[in-house]
Amino acid sequence: MKKIGLIFVAFYSIALVVSCSYNKDKLPEPVIGGVGTPSDTIISSTTVVTYTNHVKEIMDNNCVSCHSPGVIGQLPFLTNYLEVKLQSSTDRIPDRGLNALGGPMPPSGLMPQTTLDTLQLWIDQGFLE
Repeated sequence: MKKIGLIFVAFYSIALVVSCSYNKDKLPEPVIGGVGTPSDTIISSTTVVTYTNHVKEIMDNNCVSCHSPGVIGQLPFLTNYLEVKLQSSTDRIPDRGLNALGGPMPPSGLMPQTTLDTLQLWIDQGFLE
């Protein structure tokens, strides 16, 4: 009986160790998003943040509902790379979207901090497309 118990413990221990291992080269890419999307993933400061891979989704999820053609008002458009780059380089996105000067953007409330950090990293890295 002790032999069966010892075999069971050995098998369970091996199974536990094997199930806890992973291949870090095959981990999924972080998901970037804003309000209503998974955005709890922290982007490393060494990640190259681009408009196409990171910022466009943030803008689509948080900004274009108000900042696009056909919306009543005089809001600047944020529907493509050049528009977002222009507003970021003139401090409009950092002031309103990141620092909430003049009220939070989007109006529903500031985006999660990880999303704001991603936008700031994109700006700091020079608005990569």
